[in-house]
Amino acid sequence: MPIAPQLPQIKYVNHNGDSIILMGDNLTYIDVDPLRSFEWSYVLSNSVSGMGGRATSFSRRPRVIPLEIRMRGFNRAQAIAQFNRLQAITETDCIAEEPGRLYVGNQYLVCYLAVASSVTSALMVTNFVIREVQCLVTEPYWCTEDTTVFNIASHDELDTTGKKYNFKYPYRYGSGYTTGEIVNAHYAPCPAVITIYGPCENPTAIIAGTTINVDVQLTSSDRLVIDQTSHQIYTLNVYGQKTNVFNARNKQYDIFRKIPVGRSNVLYDGSFKMVVTLIRQRSELEWTV
Repeated sequence: MPIAPQLPQIKYVNHNGDSIILMGDNLTYIDVDPLRSFEWSYVLSNSVSGMGGRATSFSRRPRVIPLEIRMRGFNRAQAIAQFNRLQAITETDCIAEEPGRLYVGNQYLVCYLAVASSVTSALMVTNFVIREVQCLVTEPYWCTEDTTVFNIASHDELDTTGKKYNFKYPYRYGSGYTTGEIVNAHYAPCPAVITIYGPCENPTAIIAGTTINVDVQLTSSDRLVIDQTSHQIYTLNVYGQKTNVFNARNKQYDIFRKIPVGRSNVLYDGSFKMVVTLIRQRSELEWTV
């Protein structure tokens, strides 16, 4: 007898990190099919001959997706707690004007889960409700993260010969550099979130031929975040305090250049820990087993 495929867990995580399971182990079910819809905006122009034309300026804009959520509880008290929890978690985002994430397995959509909601059925005898919610998608693509960690290099991992690296860079690097690579297995270039951990000063790395350099000084409890998805550069201290250091970037290089498809070399001096998280973006929720 064939084994039925196991559906991925679906959950919503608000901007504060509070979450609620929408399909999994709490008697809640959400219809996934509407989440697979997508639409590109574009500009059409006619050819001079009057025969045919071309499409340009393709873009994806924020959009609203109607979703149906069915919620049940083992008893009335549990059901009421679930109904109220969904409201509290989603409305917090609207009040703060900060989106959350809707996860289907390891894929997520940046959105406000409920900018509008209505109850289409409420059977309190069976502790069951059906809610119709309007999901506002602010970043209209599904994201999957691939993370590569570059730890502080040991002396044996550092190059001490001062040789010229075969990376097609017009420079000869001195001793004390270490190399690695990241792999973009997606079908398109990907933005990355690059996190550098202190202590270090003026951290520099070359990723896929692009120099990443920010003139900051980090203590052992600080970290620098370069977020190519939001075009933000900031530091975080041990208390989570966020400081904007966007203007401290080396403006000679395009620090927000996406990571190309395939294997890319990484070169840095190995004196600090660096984490590179590629964000694979696609219009449609990826089909899985």
